[in-house]
This record gives sequence, structure tokens and C-alpha cells, in this order.
Amino acid sequence: MITEALPLLARGLAMTLALTLVTSALALAWGLPIGLLRLSRVRWQNWIGTAYVETFRNVPALVLVIIGGFALPNAFPHAARRALFFDNSSVAWIGQITGLPVPYYAIAAVLGLSLNTSAYLAELFRAGVGAIAREHFEAARSLGATPGAVFWGLLLPQGLAAAYPAIATRLIHNMKNTALASFLTVPEFFKAIQTAIGESFRAVEFLIVAAGGYLLLAALMSSALSVAEGWLKGGRR
Repeated sequence: MITEALPLLARGLAMTLALTLVTSALALAWGLPIGLLRLSRVRWQNWIGTAYVETFRNVPALVLVIIGGFALPNAFPHAARRALFFDNSSVAWIGQITGLPVPYYAIAAVLGLSLNTSAYLAELFRAGVGAIAREHFEAARSLGATPGAVFWGLLLPQGLAAAYPAIATRLIHNMKNTALASFLTVPEFFKAIQTAIGESFRAVEFLIVAAGGYLLLAALMSSALSVAEGWLKGGRR
């Protein structure tokens, strides 16, 4: 029965990989600027960064996913809900290229997971920048470096390098969190496992497959992130 479910599981695994890549990229893109806001000495900027981190780090990822999938659309009248979330050209285009029956639910899962992970990454990046020796900043200022040059040449590479082990661990955790998308019927790996169990009633076998699948994904991500760490350290040198 497991061999018969292999195409279903393969599609689910591909969806999990896609969710992991998209949410990790968005979390990094959002988390690093938020981390800079947390470092800002301008009060209102620091307040925005703090509010973002405290909100999306402390609300469970599952709650964020369900809010995005069900609560947010239901806040709009029926006609507006369909036009904004389900029957517009952008959502239809995503459905065409992914083959998802209800593409908005995948968008909601991506949003919830990205918000949660980005809040953690913001704090990790802030801690990494805090570990940079103050002499480096003073040397950059004495050489007349612009704020942009300080960010790209000092804060970003050294802050990421200092926080990288914790960031890598969080990104692997984000991969495991993609299983929460099954609550929105997104056909990722764990949803495929649930479907296979429902069709075969072989829960033990398929749950072992699920555990093995996530272990494999975590090992592959760990290897890829280790390669990226080596590249990052090489760039610093």
C-alpha cells in the first residue's frame, strides 16, 4: 500500500519543499530589516520592531496560519471575500502554476509561517549584531564609511555569521512547521500522509514514513545550510 501512495507522497514532499523555500526566503527578507529596527536608537523605529517581534514570535504559528486562512477572509462581506481572496487574477494565476485547488490557503499558510519565523530571525540577527566588537564600528566611522557601507560591509555579513547557527536551526524548525499547512488542506507532505492513512487505515506505517521523511528533509537542509555557512565565512575572510 505504501508503494501505491508514493506519487501522492512525492507531490506532498514537493509542496513541503516549495513552502520551505518560500517561507524561509520571506522570513529572512522581513526579519533582517525588523532586526535593524530593533537596533535603532530612534524610539518609534525601535517600537515598531519590538511590537512586530513580540506579536509574531509569541502568537503560535498554527494560530497565525488559521487566522490567515479563515479569520481574515471572514472579516469581509461575502462578495468582497471572494473577490479579494479566492476569485481574483493573482490567486487564479498561482493556482494555474501550482495546480492547487484553493491557492489562497497556501498563501495564508506562507504568510503565517513567514511572520512567525521572521520574528525569531529578527531577534537572532539583533543578537548577532550585538556580538560585533564596537571597535569595528569605530574603525568604519573613522574611515568615513556611509551608513549603507556599514550595513552591507559590516552589520549584514558579521551579524549573520555570528547568529548563523541559531538562524540555521530556526530555518529547519520552519521546515517542520510547514506541516501546519495541513490544517488549511494544503497538500503538503503531512497532508499527503493523512490522506494515505485515511485511504489505507495503515496509520503506524505511514506515520513512520512521515517521521523518516522529515528526518531526511532536516538532514538535507542541515547539509545545505552548512555549505552556506562555509561560503559566508569565506566571504568574511
